[in-house]
Amino acid sequence: MQQTIHKNYKIAAYLIFTASAVTLINHFLHYADNITTGTLALETTLLIAVLGYFATLGKDWLKWVLTFITVISVFALQPILKEFDTYPVYGILSVIACVLQIIAMPFLFLAPKDIVK
Repeated sequence: MQQTIHKNYKIAAYLIFTASAVTLINHFLHYADNITTGTLALETTLLIAVLGYFATLGKDWLKWVLTFITVISVFALQPILKEFDTYPVYGILSVIACVLQIIAMPFLFLAPKDIVK
């Protein structure tokens, strides 16, 4: 019997995938001159996309992992925002990706633990 996934997990997955896409676009724009310097950024984008995949599966532990990664992302915004005058597009897209992750978290925490509808 196939389980259906609660709609909160689906909404969170869409938000996480969107954050991953924004992060990918952001890093391609920022590291357009030398794409090899952005490999850590590409790995981060892949990690966020994998979290979106686990959200589509309805994994309950995902809320804690996403919370941890979002807290790290918020702290990582500080140096980016300090250089906002130099790289405004990079700063705006980084904030958008972080906000999308923050918006996805309540959907994961409000989803029922045991079952799925």
